Amino acid sequence: MKKARYVTGLLIFTLTLVIAVAGSLLIIDRFSERRVAEVQTTDKSDNKCNVLKSDNRTEKLSVKESKDTEEKVNSDTKQKIVLSTNKTKKTTKRADKKKKHTKKATSKLKNIGTYMITGYCGCSSCCGKSDGVTASGTRATAGRTIAADISNLPFGTKVVIDGHTYTVEDVGGAIKGNHIDVYFSSHSKALQWGVRYCDVYVVR
Repeated sequence: MKKARYVTGLLIFTLTLVIAVAGSLLIIDRFSERRVAEVQTTDKSDNKCNVLKSDNRTEKLSVKESKDTEEKVNSDTKQKIVLSTNKTKKTTKRADKKKKHTKKATSKLKNIGTYMITGYCGCSSCCGKSDGVTASGTRATAGRTIAADISNLPFGTKVVIDGHTYTVEDVGGAIKGNHIDVYFSSHSKALQWGVRYCDVYVVR
């Protein structure tokens, strides 16, 4: 009887011990799962923070690159505007200089009317002599010498005919009033000129 009680007590003790150990293991297991869950949550939180930091850095870099690009575009545009302005100023200055030059050139000329322009050379048929010396004592030169009425245009007067400047250095029996005779290097060139009517300008 005592032996039976002893065995029963031992079984109850063993059963109690097994239940206690099983409960401890269950508690430890649940604690471990909770710890793992907390670690995973922390890792996820860290990952999110890292992602946010990375996104912020990327956004900052994008904003910086955008600003740099915008500043570069603005700088290039300013340079183009400056170059364009300089070119415009240079063009305007050239135009102004040209206008001033044209105005000065025009102001130095006086229109004395329309003249009959004929041609002659240094041969005896045109001049009655062939020494090439003009009435003013100069050597007749094509492109420079003209004969005119010295009562209107004295010796040494410079006139512009058809854009070319000549000097009054000679006279002629038939050269009176609004009539000018242009000297040519040959009789054929004088005939080729023929008779023309041109505006004559005196160089002041």
